[in-house]
Amino acid sequence: GRVAPRGDGLMVLGPAPAPLSLLRGRYRRRFMIRADKGVKMQALINDWLSKVKTPGSVRVQVDIDPYSFM
Repeated sequence: GRVAPRGDGLMVLGPAPAPLSLLRGRYRRRFMIRADKGVKMQALINDWLSKVKTPGSVRVQVDIDPYSFM
C-alpha cells in the first residue's frame, strides 16, 4: 500500500506537485521528510523504498538536504 514511514521525531509532508510539475514530458511530485537529529534517515528511507512497489515508468530520486526544492 501507500504507507509513509512513521515514528517519533518524524514528519512526512506530501506528496505535492513540484513547482515545475511537468518537466521534459514527465510529471513530478515531491515529499519532504523532516526528522529529529537522532533519526537514522538513510536506513528509514531505504526500508521505505524497498517496500514501495512502483511501476516501471516511475523513477524515484532522493535528495538529502536539497539546495533548492525546485
